[in-house]
Amino acid sequence: MPDIVESIYSASPLWAQQAMVATYGWWWYRRRYGTAFQRLAAEFESREGWTRNQFEAYQAQKLGELLSMARRSPYYSSIMAEAGVTSDEEPFDALRRLPFLSKETLRTRPRDLLTVKSLPPRTLVFKSSGTTGTPSQIYYTPEFHALELAAPEARNLRWAGVNYRHRRVMFGVRKVCRVDQDEPPFWRFSPTENLAYASVYHLSRKALPSYLDFLRSYSPAVVMGYPSALHTLAGYALEHNDLPARAQAVFTVSETVTPHARQAIEAAWRCNVYDRYGAVEGCVLATECSAHQYHVSPEVGIVEILREDGERARPGELGHVICTGLQNTLQPLIRYRIGDVARWAVNQNCECGRQMPILEAIEGRFEDMCYTDRGEFLRFDTVFKGLDNIREAQVIQMALDRFVIRVVPADGFDSADVERLRRNMKLHVGNVRVDVEPVDRIHRTASGKFKAVVCRLSVEERQQTRLARSR
Repeated sequence: MPDIVESIYSASPLWAQQAMVATYGWWWYRRRYGTAFQRLAAEFESREGWTRNQFEAYQAQKLGELLSMARRSPYYSSIMAEAGVTSDEEPFDALRRLPFLSKETLRTRPRDLLTVKSLPPRTLVFKSSGTTGTPSQIYYTPEFHALELAAPEARNLRWAGVNYRHRRVMFGVRKVCRVDQDEPPFWRFSPTENLAYASVYHLSRKALPSYLDFLRSYSPAVVMGYPSALHTLAGYALEHNDLPARAQAVFTVSETVTPHARQAIEAAWRCNVYDRYGAVEGCVLATECSAHQYHVSPEVGIVEILREDGERARPGELGHVICTGLQNTLQPLIRYRIGDVARWAVNQNCECGRQMPILEAIEGRFEDMCYTDRGEFLRFDTVFKGLDNIREAQVIQMALDRFVIRVVPADGFDSADVERLRRNMKLHVGNVRVDVEPVDRIHRTASGKFKAVVCRLSVEERQQTRLARSR
């Protein structure tokens, strides 16, 4: 929200904050859940049984329309001319010859991507949370905004047997309480949405019992949010046998959900976790089915996974995620380097029967990849295997041969756990120095996200390591 509105909200008494949230929720609901949303959700559901050939034909048609619209923008008209892409070229051939769209270009030239000179009525500008401090501007028409809700409604919520009308609670980015607030309630209600927004910035050990009391009294059918926040709640609830009300489904977003976090969350809420991978840029959506496979929705965007040399990664091989959004023709994002790395599953057949492409895993942010002589690492799950006395932890690479593991210890954490962490880490990444630092709490980003892995190597150090291993 604008700074002045946020300042007014923060300075307002509780009753006024609640009134503002309710009013905003009413407006938000009317914009997103109208007739366009209902139609689009039904269309996504109607394509569930499509074959791979049908999805490919759909993508070819939409890509052709997107490229035609993109020619109207200052940015794409220029790069298409430079690449020699013609209007009668086969869409997928044209796509492969276009350069990547970088985050820097999207941040510095967002309006140059627009295909119109004046914005359509009721267009909104959303900002992605960039790691550089310069967020990208993404333009949403009402139709595209409705589609961004319709796709996960059909391909995430309904796969779990729930929908947007169920009572929900969200642990996400919204700062619904003052930062210095130290007494509950740490949540606000949006009656029209049947939704409670809960703060992820106040999850201290002191406040956790009040959160659990709230979850029992509110009794949401649907729990949504950052897996790190939900894991914090679940870990405390299980540790103290103080469980929240049972939910029908938990949906995790925005961060990588680890096996350990999934296990704790499912045990606390006594239901399944359904993870969702998407982005405010609206060019990719991958959601978990009942068999816990990540299915990419082909209608949302074309996903390429490429190696460092630009060639397609083989199934099971880690690569950069490149996205071409098929639905935002106002501001096309074509071959956009979203900054994540992932792998295609080797087995593309799922027991659920859907023929949408399957991602084996979305490993995380490219910026948080760690480097040693043994290889590149994003996941450190095995380092913490068998260690039950840790509430949460963060791996930080300080140098090529030095790592720091920050640990929020649980009762019973001792020197034997420290030694086991060091031993597991060296088995995972090689002969490096490992420092273990017990801390009271691990710092979150400004948007409330938890970063399990942080790499502090310079770009030059990363490149030198990759080159050394390729020789």
